Parts: sequence; structure tokens; C-alpha cells
Amino acid sequence: MSQVLVGERDGRGIGRRAVWTTGGAVLWAGMVAFGGSTVAVLAILSRHLGHPAFAALSAVLSLSFVVSLIPAGVQLRSASLVTDGHPPPRLRPRQTALVTGVSLAAAPLLALLLRVPVAAASLVTVQMVVAIPLAARQGALLAQHRFGALGTNLVIEGAARVLLGSVAGVFLGVTGLAAGLCAGTVVALLTLPRWRTDTATEDRPRTSLIDTSISLALLGLYVQLDVLIAPSVVGHGAAGTYDLAAVPSKGVYLVLLAAGPLLFPFVRRQGGRGGLVLWAAGATLGAGLACTGLLLAARPVVAVVLGQPRATIEALALLGVAMALAGVSAFVTSAGVARGVVRPWPPLVLGIVAELACLPFHPPPQTFAVVVAADQVVTTVLCTAICLRGRRRQPGGAQETTATTGLASGLPPIEP
Repeated sequence: MSQVLVGERDGRGIGRRAVWTTGGAVLWAGMVAFGGSTVAVLAILSRHLGHPAFAALSAVLSLSFVVSLIPAGVQLRSASLVTDGHPPPRLRPRQTALVTGVSLAAAPLLALLLRVPVAAASLVTVQMVVAIPLAARQGALLAQHRFGALGTNLVIEGAARVLLGSVAGVFLGVTGLAAGLCAGTVVALLTLPRWRTDTATEDRPRTSLIDTSISLALLGLYVQLDVLIAPSVVGHGAAGTYDLAAVPSKGVYLVLLAAGPLLFPFVRRQGGRGGLVLWAAGATLGAGLACTGLLLAARPVVAVVLGQPRATIEALALLGVAMALAGVSAFVTSAGVARGVVRPWPPLVLGIVAELACLPFHPPPQTFAVVVAADQVVTTVLCTAICLRGRRRQPGGAQETTATTGLASGLPPIEP
């Protein structure tokens, strides 16, 4: 950490090179390991529980991913605050009770929509009580360029999810999987290092916690939406066929997820420059297309690992490209938060609505894959435009002071 700070202060770039070559690599590896834990658990349990349970397992893992991105808004807000020299947010007891109540109340409806046990949906949603303080502390590490510590923690969480989720899933089925995922989040919180601050206070534009959380929650929902609604869109019998291509393609997106956190503090400090955002977005897309090519080449291996039939080349290619574009949308949305854009989320709403519009038509899996890919193209373009051209929230004044104080003492309501 000292090397990072010295390199930035003396202008030689030593710290930045160290971040990219060491801590950045560890963070990327940690995010890949965390994302890969989903594939590992799915592979283990799908082989043990058989093909009939594949759709339920996929639904629980997708719901877990969506839920994990709701506290991610807290992570980026915390990163913005700590980058600017402020303390990270804290979750107080009354807010803990509120989050718990809302999570448990939403679980029966989610269980009905996803066709999974209520206990499984409850365990997945209630883990937000642990995930919110975890996200706040992770955001503090992110702001301080402690990428190595953050990446190591993600590796620990991923390993805990695989071990606990697999063991509990073997004995208790889908509900056991949900319990193991929740326990993995607890392990991550207990093993995360404490944050420390030595940064002078700055006054930069900040996206509100509400808009940040909405953006990342919608992003998580959008990325997983095709899997979640596939039983209703293409029919329950064909959903498994669609998932054979859709689930492995999520690996492309997960490989690209590290781009946003890795570049967030740099974009935050250089918020007026769009060149870094465009360069990184192009590099993210290129990496995503390369990953799609590797996924196509590994199609027989994926089928063996999952213990399922091979996905069609056309569907896997379409959904792989879609997830490459989703990776770009995720990066530019994160960059928009770093730059203080007021509302980065409207393009995501339009993308979600477009996929939901398929519900009455019941297209075949291949046609639905085309729609998902085309939808991602439009959404990526709009998200990039919002990031670069969107109006930024200006700091200063009584409103920002109140908002910062509220954030330091708790979570929403924070800002109007």
C-alpha cells in the first residue's frame, strides 16, 4: 500500500504500475474465482441432483447473483466517499430489521415466480443483511487501491460458496444450496481486512446511493433476466435447452466484471475525462469477444463439466456476444457512478422492458437468443452515451453535507 501511495505522490507512476501488475491481477483473479464458484457449484449439483433440478439450481444461482448486486450500490457509494476522504456507510440496527423484513416478505413471491422452495428464496434474499456491511468495507478497500486484499477476500468467498453450497446442496437440495451461499457471504465478512484512511478530503460530484443501488440492481437483474424468465418465455420444457447456452455464457460476463472495480478509483479521480472510459470500454468488449471465442471452442468441455447435452453453436455465440456487451454496459455504468452521473440506469430499464416484451409471444430458444443479443447492443450504446454525456450531480451546499452525514451514519434514505 505504501508503494502505491508513494508512486502517486512523486509522479513517477510506480504505484499505478504496482496496482495493475499485482493488486489488479489479484482482484481480477478474485472476481473470476467468485464468478467461477457459481459454475463449480452448478456443475457439482447438476450432476448429483440430475437434469430435472438444473432449472431450479440455475434460478437460485441467478437470484443470488441479482441479490448480490443490490448491495453493490453501497460498495460504489462507499468507494466514492472514501476516495474523497469520507468514512464508509454503516448499517444500523433499525435498518437491519427493515432489510430483513423486506427480504423475507419478498421471498414467497420470488419463490413462486422462479418455482423454487420458499426457504431457498428466503435464504438468498436475507443474505443482504450481511452483504451490505460487506459491500461497504469492500468499497473502502477499493477506493484505497487495496486490490490485492479485496481480490483475496473474493477468492475466500468463492471457495466458501463452492464448499458450503455443494455440501449442503447434496444433502438438502436447492434449499441447501441457498444456505451454503448465504454462509459463504458470512465467511467473506469475517475474513475481510479493516479499512484505513489517509486521504485528504475532496469535493467531487457523487451519484446518490439510491441511484447507484438502482443502477447496479437493474444491471444484475438485466444480465440474469433471460435465464429467470426463460421458463415463461420459451416454455418450461424448452427452458433447459436455452439454459444450456445461457448459463455458460454468463462466464463471459463474469470474466469482464473486474474492469469496473479496477478502474473505478482512477475514473473517479479523472472524472472529467472520457478518453479513459472509451478506451477501457473498447478493451472490455475485445476481451469479451475473445472469451466468447474460447467458450465456443470449449463447447464439448462445457457439456461434460455440466453433465448436460451440448448447446448449439448459434445460441452460444449469440449469448456470448450478448454477455460481452453486458460487460461493457456494466463497466460504463460503474464509470458513470465514478463520474457522478445523476441517473445512470434508464437504459437498463429499457433493456429489461424489451426482454419482458417477449413474454406474450413465446418465441423458440434460438429466436429469444437473437432478441437478447440485439437488446444488449442497444443498451450498451445508450449506457455509454449516458456515462459520457449525462448530467453530473454537483457537490457542495447543505444538501450534499446532509447527504454525506446521513451516509456516514446509515443507509437510505440518504439523498432525494
